[in-house]
Amino acid sequence: MVLEDESSDDHSSPPYLHSSSTDGLNEVPFTIEDPDYKGLELDVMSPCEKHGMASERLVTFEGTYTGRRFLACAQPEGSNCGFVEWVDHQWPPTMQNALLKLWAMVEDAKSARVNDNLENSFTIHHLTEEKNKLEANYDKLVQDVHELMNFQEDKVVDFRHLQSAITYQQEVRKELIDDMKAKMATEMAKKDTETQQLTQKYEVLLNLTRAQATVIQNLKLNKMKEKQVLTEASMNLKLKNAELTKCQEKLTQEKLELKLQVADLLKGNKKHIEEKWQLEFQNERLKEKFKGIQAILEK
Repeated sequence: MVLEDESSDDHSSPPYLHSSSTDGLNEVPFTIEDPDYKGLELDVMSPCEKHGMASERLVTFEGTYTGRRFLACAQPEGSNCGFVEWVDHQWPPTMQNALLKLWAMVEDAKSARVNDNLENSFTIHHLTEEKNKLEANYDKLVQDVHELMNFQEDKVVDFRHLQSAITYQQEVRKELIDDMKAKMATEMAKKDTETQQLTQKYEVLLNLTRAQATVIQNLKLNKMKEKQVLTEASMNLKLKNAELTKCQEKLTQEKLELKLQVADLLKGNKKHIEEKWQLEFQNERLKEKFKGIQAILEK
């Protein structure tokens, strides 16, 4: 993997990483939409190796590669050759560890949400079965009450028939009336008890229904909260990636300026050396002239 020559005249173009591999990836990584880096790359000659056409600008959204810009084959799926050329260097180890932890947190949240959904599904299924059982018991109780009412009506008809047929048996009638009253009181007490039990079961069923509605509402609220937390985490990650990108661009610009300053210093040093040589040469010539003048004076 080699960087382009940073001493080129076009300082506005980002440094591209040339590699025939995908930097550890066996296919084009998952990406995220970035309004600042999208479309086809037309400023730098970095075409797709197979198709020879302009590459597409993309930003990675996968594992430790998250946030790294790269160029890829712009052809649709099926004819895409898998060409990848990285624009950004690999993140530092600390940044990679942070990204791994963030992705692990996302996976844990997904797993926890799936487990919660399964548990809630089992609970709802159990409540539904209890509700069906209570409804079946309620229908049976209603049927029993109707049968009891019909039985009581039949008893009353039989009693009136006996009263009209056997008017002379007052004592027997009185005993029959007392017996019927006792039975009616017993049946009514039984009916009241069954009605009270039915009312309690109905209240239990109503409470279960309300609890089910509360559970569903809480699930919706929890899902909304988790979605909001994930959205905030994604926004924070985008902001951090943007800050890191700005810092990297700033460092690149400062590096270019430092190289220009070093080049200027080297030119100044070279000029100083040339001036020094010229002075030494002139000094030698002056010494030779001085020696010549001394020789003439001595004669």
